[in-house]
Amino acid sequence: MSPDALAAVASTMASGAIPIAADERELVLEELAAVTGSLHDPAARQGYAGLALGVAEGEVAGEEVARLESLLELTLGTGRARRFHGPEGERRLLRLYQQTPRGAAIRERTDEANRALSGLAGQALQKLSFTALGPGVYRLEIATDRCQVTLETGRLGVTVDSLGVEL
Repeated sequence: MSPDALAAVASTMASGAIPIAADERELVLEELAAVTGSLHDPAARQGYAGLALGVAEGEVAGEEVARLESLLELTLGTGRARRFHGPEGERRLLRLYQQTPRGAAIRERTDEANRALSGLAGQALQKLSFTALGPGVYRLEIATDRCQVTLETGRLGVTVDSLGVEL
C-alpha cells in the first residue's frame, strides 16, 4: 500500500471519517444517482441523502460509512465502475473503497496472502489446483518441493487457509 493510502487508512481509523477527494466526489455522486434513481420507495431513496451530503462536502462519517462501503462494493463488484468511468475511475473508486473498514480488511488479507506467496520464490512447483467451495468461493492449493500453501478466495478477499513447510 502506498504511503498516501496508508496515511488515509490510518486517518480514517482514528477519526471514523473517510475523506472523499475531489476527483472521487463526482464518481461517487454519479453512482449514488444511479442507485437512488432505481429505487421506487421514496423512504429508501431518502436513506441515501446523508451519504450524498457527506460526499458533496468531502467527508463521510458515522452510519454513512456503511452505505458508502455497500455502494462501492456494488459498483466495483458488478463491473459498473469500469464500464461507466473507465479504468482510471475504477482505480479511484477502489482506492476509496480501501479506506473503508471492509476495504482495508480485504487489502490487509491480500497483502498477507502475497507475503505467504513470496516465500515460494525459487521453489519447484509440484501441484497447482483450484477447488470450488461454493458460489464465488474457491480454494487454491499450491505445492512445491519444500512447502504447501492453501489460499481461499471469496467475497471477503483472499485468505491464507494453511501453510505447511517441509523440514
